[in-house]
This record gives sequence, structure tokens and C-alpha cells, in this order.
Amino acid sequence: MIIRLGIDEINYEECFQNLIPQMIADSSSNTELSELEKLLLKLGDDAVPVLNKLLGYFDTDARDQLFVWLLEDNQEMFTTTANDSMKELFSGEAIVIGGLYGQDQPGPKLTLYAKDVAIDYKKLVESPMFSGVLGGAAKIALQISSPEKLEKTGMKLLSSDMVKPTFLSILSDSLQKAGLILTLGDVELLEDGSVDMPAPTRDPSKDEGLIPDAIEDPIIDAIAAWLKDSL
Repeated sequence: MIIRLGIDEINYEECFQNLIPQMIADSSSNTELSELEKLLLKLGDDAVPVLNKLLGYFDTDARDQLFVWLLEDNQEMFTTTANDSMKELFSGEAIVIGGLYGQDQPGPKLTLYAKDVAIDYKKLVESPMFSGVLGGAAKIALQISSPEKLEKTGMKLLSSDMVKPTFLSILSDSLQKAGLILTLGDVELLEDGSVDMPAPTRDPSKDEGLIPDAIEDPIIDAIAAWLKDSL
């Protein structure tokens, strides 16, 4: 299963402030660095305010590409935090996310995707969240579902007006706890293969912590524009 998360608002300045220090720390352990990465390392604690200053020189696409890459570079932390929060909500591993990715779509729009989502429906309906009438109705709906329709029934259950707001809230809170300061607008559960997942921006086996050229070039352009304005 895939969970698609629509974003209403992102505080880019706070997100970068939370995530860039880890990116710089990762770069410090690499033997091969670009000139930009060497500059960021030399800036040290001043790297974050400098990059936040450059935000005003980024176009929408460059800003969003940097956000998506930082999300991907730190996805293990985001995934762990989200899974820990849902484990607390459902009192067990009823829902486990395999990975979290971002997609920079045309225009000022970003979408998050949680992929490889595993759901244990028995643990789900036995959690405290599904108590009383809601829990009884959920158990009956799952019991009478055929094996091939079980996932669809579970998706409808999590998308219901009684469950969806809490589900969305816990995902939003967990992402903010991990440093993604944003407001989620909607959550949609989808079957695997029903949506084209975004292509990864990096190969962890080859460029751990390294800034891709597609992101590095706009940052260098922003630095040049900033220096020209400072003359």
C-alpha cells in the first residue's frame, strides 16, 4: 500500500535549519567533496543562516528540489519517527511504513509518499482507537471481507471520517517532531502500482551525503546573485 500526503504549507526556513546541519555532518566524512560542499563545511555553524539567506534567490523548483533531497537523505529518521508515533497510536505495529519520499510536482506543489506500507488489520481493529461501536463495526467489516477485498476494506476504514483526521494528525505531528515543519492537507491510501512513485534523487551506495548536481547548480547560481546584489 502507498499513502499519499498532500501538503498545504511548508516552513522552508525551519525545515532547512533542522535538516541542513545533518547534511553538512554527512559531507564531512566524505573523501571527495564538491567546491560547494567544501564551502559549507568551512562556513560551519554559519552555513544554515547563509543557506536560509539564499532562499530568497531560489526559484520555486530549486527550493522544492532541495527539500525533496533533504527528505530523501534523512528518510530513515523520518520513517522511524512516523512508525514510532503510529505504534503509540495503535498500541502496536498495526501500520508500518517502509520509506518516505517527496515529489516536486509542476508549479508550487509538493507531495509526500509513504511506500511499502504494511498493515496488520487484526492488530489495527484491536487497538484502543477502535473501541466501542466503531471497533465492533470495523471488526465485522473485516471479518466478512473476502481475502482479495480485505485491503480495500482496510483502506476504506482508515479513510473514514472517524479515523482519517486522527491518522492525518499523528502523521503530521511525527514529521514535525523529526524536523519537517509543514502542514498536511490530506491523506490518501492507494494500492501499490496505482501511482507512479518519484524517481530517487540519489543512490545511497554511491553518493551518501553528497549534493546532486541538479541541486548544487541552483545553489551556486543563488550565491552568485546574492554576491552581485551585495556589491
